[in-house]
Amino acid sequence: MNQNEEKKRGISQKAWMIILLLFLLTVISNADKAIIGFASVSIMDELGLTAEQWGIVGSVFFLLYSVSAILGGSLADRFGTRIVIACMAAVWAVLQFSTIFVTSFTYLLVTRIILGAGEGPSYSLAMTAASKWLPKEKLGLGLTLVSIGGPLGVALTAPILMHLILSYGWRSAFIVTGIVGLIWIVFWLWLAKEKTDSENESSVEKNASNVSPSLPETKFSSVLLSKNFILIALCGFSTYWSFTIGLNWLPNYFENIRQLSEDQLKIVVSLPWVLITISQIVFSAISDRFYHKTQNVVKGRVFILGPVMLAGAASYFLGTIISSNFIAITLLSLGLTFGCITLVLGPAILVDLVSSQHQGKIQGWFMALTSLGGIVGPYVTGVLIENSSNPASGFHYSFQICALLLLIFGGLVWVAVRPKKFENTSNVLSTKEVQAK
Repeated sequence: MNQNEEKKRGISQKAWMIILLLFLLTVISNADKAIIGFASVSIMDELGLTAEQWGIVGSVFFLLYSVSAILGGSLADRFGTRIVIACMAAVWAVLQFSTIFVTSFTYLLVTRIILGAGEGPSYSLAMTAASKWLPKEKLGLGLTLVSIGGPLGVALTAPILMHLILSYGWRSAFIVTGIVGLIWIVFWLWLAKEKTDSENESSVEKNASNVSPSLPETKFSSVLLSKNFILIALCGFSTYWSFTIGLNWLPNYFENIRQLSEDQLKIVVSLPWVLITISQIVFSAISDRFYHKTQNVVKGRVFILGPVMLAGAASYFLGTIISSNFIAITLLSLGLTFGCITLVLGPAILVDLVSSQHQGKIQGWFMALTSLGGIVGPYVTGVLIENSSNPASGFHYSFQICALLLLIFGGLVWVAVRPKKFENTSNVLSTKEVQAK
């Protein structure tokens, strides 16, 4: 019995291998996304694009992102995460190579739409796959180890990609990331081969039956329309609004508005992603600690998420009214940093609030609704920059909108997301009655 308990609370060797591969997957996925921001000035100059057109480029990436996130979750439930993830990564690699032939605004839009469709399911599938291997007490930190592949990947690859773009042209960066994607697929199919989906499912069922007996089997529509899910999804929406502005517009802001040199840019574009990595590790560790002590999702997860989002709102707003380059860049980086915490704590909260039968689908829907912020945010930013009296004002209005969204939705999650344990009692009893019959 002691051995059983230990196995449940610890992370197995196989689990570490899967988590490492999923971490690398998020590194590649986010490097693929980030290139377009790093190369924004070069591409806009070459293709003669306006700020509004560049806003459209950022937004169309997420046009099919939501649909594919939902579809990817369903396909993974049917065919297994291993195959679906491999096919998804193959789409990314092919699209990275095809982008090097872009010579027009239309062609660029097509490549971004298809790449967005390919990347749509990536985060939710990675979170779902990782959560199947992790005990609840380790869930915040375990999911963070996968999630930080995103910001850490951007932070580590930013200087390399910027060097490639500035020294060999923007197309060279796309070629390199395409090659890396193909190499990852080979390792994924080789190393993840032995872990079957039935093993994954059985471990989830054991975990769910032992740890969360209070969560009944409910209709998925009830879960999807629940207050808790809607508020967490809205929080994710504001996070992705902020996140995609960071990817598509922040490097442009640093270069054109703050007038940073090439050497400064290589360092500064990494700063937000380094900070996101550190903050996700720190806050998820704090969250796990409180969750372990209280066994309460509100005290352990929600009460961390809400205040951190509000700190992001304050940082964004203050960053727009400071004239000092150093302080403004630090504050805007912190705004992006704190705003990203939903990407870790959102899925962790849903694991506690939603029964295991709906986890794959609900994580897909969470990512689908969250990514809608990525459709709207970059375009609104482009329109504001294009139509403001000067580009700097447009950028600052955009950052202030980010602040407002983080403030409203972060605050709502903090005060209103609560589990429905007691409301579900009647459902649990009816389930037991059916089983007795």
